[in-house]
Amino acid sequence: MDAKKLSSFLPLLCGGGYTQSELAEFIDLVQKISLSYLKYQEIIGKHIRWERRRKSSELDDLAIDCVAGLFMRNDAGEFVQLKRYFGQYLPPYGSANDVELLILLRRLVIKKTKQELSRIFKERDPEGAKIIRNIRVAVKSSNDLATFREMGREYIYLRKAKIARGAHVPMGMAVKASELSESTLAYLRKIKPAIPEKTLKNGYLDLYGPKDHVSMTIRKMLSIIRGDGRYQNFLATDIVARIIRHTNLEVVRARLISDIEDLSPLDYLRLKEIDEAKDRVLLKIRQKLQHQYISSGKVTTAKGDIYYRTLSDVLEDITHSKKIESYFRQLRKYMPELTQRRYRQEERTIFEYLGKLTKKWYREELKELL
Repeated sequence: MDAKKLSSFLPLLCGGGYTQSELAEFIDLVQKISLSYLKYQEIIGKHIRWERRRKSSELDDLAIDCVAGLFMRNDAGEFVQLKRYFGQYLPPYGSANDVELLILLRRLVIKKTKQELSRIFKERDPEGAKIIRNIRVAVKSSNDLATFREMGREYIYLRKAKIARGAHVPMGMAVKASELSESTLAYLRKIKPAIPEKTLKNGYLDLYGPKDHVSMTIRKMLSIIRGDGRYQNFLATDIVARIIRHTNLEVVRARLISDIEDLSPLDYLRLKEIDEAKDRVLLKIRQKLQHQYISSGKVTTAKGDIYYRTLSDVLEDITHSKKIESYFRQLRKYMPELTQRRYRQEERTIFEYLGKLTKKWYREELKELL
């Protein structure tokens, strides 16, 4: 759709007087806005694609997935979110022109894309999302750590001087680099290159302590570059998170290798109890599938069996601390012809609800064991 048609089309969209071809053109415009944002995120270093293959259509599918929620309809067939958002800018309440409406549309689509990306990343990598969240909490709770954002990326640095105890510490989102004071910009050594990640990791391993809090971990990493004038004295949050994760994995792996021959009878009993807890959860899932979905005709018996086997795989991965794949990828192992579009339209609502229920019941079972 030509952006110059927005002022004439959006009133029709909100009022229900549009044609299907006009709607298809508008959806195509929305997808392109989302896609351009995703491509920009890749340019600045974000790993958006799961498959990491530039020629795949995954980014196009992801863009559609991110904006699909904007086109949810109510029982009257109205696009609730779009009507609520644009209604105030259209007659009789407002008179925004095409340029203003395009700016508003871009703002809405990018905001929605960010929200969906956050949800998708948490689903793909719950452990990584937890580490990022812990880092941000640690920075907000410390009087000597601060953050700023530049080119879509977040960075952490040690303040020039600690804020006195009891003094106000700025909270919330990281400030933009352009909002930093001149003295802070000069202090950050922004004209210097970033320290190579491998060098930073090797230096951090020399300082690593297994009982360090996240804030102490960040301070140790920053201490490596603070006095080294060759590099910037700030670090990207995603690099800090990656080093924390890899270090934790290496420590756990080493501990497991060293303890593998020292399993006690109690350890075997605990493993058996965990397997029994998993079996109880799977039984509840099978019963729910049968009584709520298969018997009512919402899901066929064959599809119910696929859902059950996929959720069993999800539990197996969680139990053995394997990398958790997205629900779509888990399900496609048993439905190889499944596409992203069909998953969103036919499978996502029921299957993701069952997935969340499975994880919830499993957590409850494990809490009982502990």
